[in-house]
Amino acid sequence: RHLSTPRFNSLSPEEISSLNVIDHIWTVGDKYNKLAFKYYGDVEKWWIIAWFNRKPTESHIKIGEVIFVPKPLSTITKYLRG
Repeated sequence: RHLSTPRFNSLSPEEISSLNVIDHIWTVGDKYNKLAFKYYGDVEKWWIIAWFNRKPTESHIKIGEVIFVPKPLSTITKYLRG
């Protein structure tokens, strides 16, 4: 069984402004799943941080780079569902 990759629309400026976006400085040992647990309490939501930053894997991020974590999770998932 093959699964298709979901496509999410970009957020509008109004949607982005309604979010609380946390700045996180990427350090040694950071992983998307660790950030998802820290900020969302759910390691499976790592892809939201990756999608929001347009960096699909940790290898796309450099030490010291700022990563943005959108919150609240309920709002961002509502926007993604359309």
